[in-house]
Amino acid sequence: MGISFTILNTGDCFQAVQMYSFPNKLTEAEVNEEMQETLGTDPLLKRQYKEIHLIWCFPESILVPPELFDREDSQAMLNLVFGDTRETTISHDFLYKHNLYNVYRVPESMAKIFADKLPAVPQTHQYSLLVDRVRKGGNEFFVLFYTGSLTVMLCKEGNLQAIQNFIYNTPDDIIFHLLNVCKSFEVAPDSARLCLSGMVDKKSNLYAAIYKYFLHIEFDSMPANFTVAEELKSQPPHFFSHLFYQAICV
Repeated sequence: MGISFTILNTGDCFQAVQMYSFPNKLTEAEVNEEMQETLGTDPLLKRQYKEIHLIWCFPESILVPPELFDREDSQAMLNLVFGDTRETTISHDFLYKHNLYNVYRVPESMAKIFADKLPAVPQTHQYSLLVDRVRKGGNEFFVLFYTGSLTVMLCKEGNLQAIQNFIYNTPDDIIFHLLNVCKSFEVAPDSARLCLSGMVDKKSNLYAAIYKYFLHIEFDSMPANFTVAEELKSQPPHFFSHLFYQAICV
């Protein structure tokens, strides 16, 4: 769907944020072309940096307990859940705090684009970082909105239950997915706290629809002890907070 990045300096200040959204319904070849154009022309990506970290957000990811993890079976497990439709690169992260493996795949053509542009940089998956978000206890949803999709992480009584990405067209689709997750993990909607980030606004129809079913809603905030450049202060922190938290978790 696009690429986003942020620049964090040694003074714990986020200096810049850039977000690109690609048009919907592009073919894989067209997405690759858009990505190569972005990587080749964005002035911030032409600078030199002390460190660069690459975080994949492709939703084809599953969490696997160590006793069920086997490198040789990783592709078969992903194919079983998501289907076998294209050439992919299989990777995994070990989430030592949770004793889980995050097994995920990236389109092979996209992996090659970044290998050519950013060779030998550390890579991980968004879900592997999201699970380390600080929690307040009880039942919590962390909900990250993109254009046309949302990523949901549910923690029940402080314990990780699920992370999944859903496609939506209307606010009703979002309500369906959130309530379905609640039902699947036996969480009462009125007991859950929702922390929202990404492209969502309190005055939007999307927010109004969520508020009908979930009463404990808050917008994500900046990570503690970090600041942002003056140019970013005019925008709500939750628009970019997911990028900030990922940057400090790698």
